[in-house]
Amino acid sequence: MKRKFLISITLVASLLILFAMPASAHEGVGGDEYAAAGPMLVIAFLFVLMSGFGVMFSWYNGEFRNPEEIKRRMVELASLDDDGEDLAEYALTEA
Repeated sequence: MKRKFLISITLVASLLILFAMPASAHEGVGGDEYAAAGPMLVIAFLFVLMSGFGVMFSWYNGEFRNPEEIKRRMVELASLDDDGEDLAEYALTEA
C-alpha cells in the first residue's frame, strides 16, 4: 500500500514539474510565438505515456476485473450509516 502511494505521488510530482517547464520558453524576443511548441509536444507525449502506465498499473493490480462488484458494493455501503447499521429502518415510506 505504501509503495503504491509513493509511486502515485512520484508520478503526480513529475507531471507537475513537466507541465511547468514550458513557462520558461516564453522569454524570447518578438516573433517567437511557437517557441514553446516543442516542449509542449514533449509534455503531451509524456502525459499520454504516463497515463498509459497508470492504466497498465491498474490493470495488473486487478482493478478492472469485476467493475460490477464495485457498483454493488457502493450501493450496499450507501444504505448503511456510519456504524454499519441498515438505514432502511429509519426510512419513511409514507407519501
